[in-house]
Amino acid sequence: MNAWFFSFGLPFLILGALLGGGLYALFASMMYSYLKDNYSDALPPRIDVFLNDYEAMGGFMAGIWYAQRTGDWKRIESRVWRYFFVATQSLGLFAMLCCVAFCAAFLFMPR
Repeated sequence: MNAWFFSFGLPFLILGALLGGGLYALFASMMYSYLKDNYSDALPPRIDVFLNDYEAMGGFMAGIWYAQRTGDWKRIESRVWRYFFVATQSLGLFAMLCCVAFCAAFLFMPR
């Protein structure tokens, strides 16, 4: 079991976390730009006290999660962008789960 995990499981978790996180950042940036141009009221109010440039500091990911939590993303009229939003959120969840599973693997690894 350990040989299988080290040969296949661990590389899958590493690639899933790194590639999934990178793709999520790219897709979330695209989705944030679309929401900012067409549905700016679905995004959170900007807080410039803590961050100089909200988008450059990763605030676009927080904006996407805010739109998901409030349910304002459901107002998107284009079916393609709605599916893209769901796919982006799913990719972010996948990357986060891979990262958590990778970290948890070290906690429960036999000595």
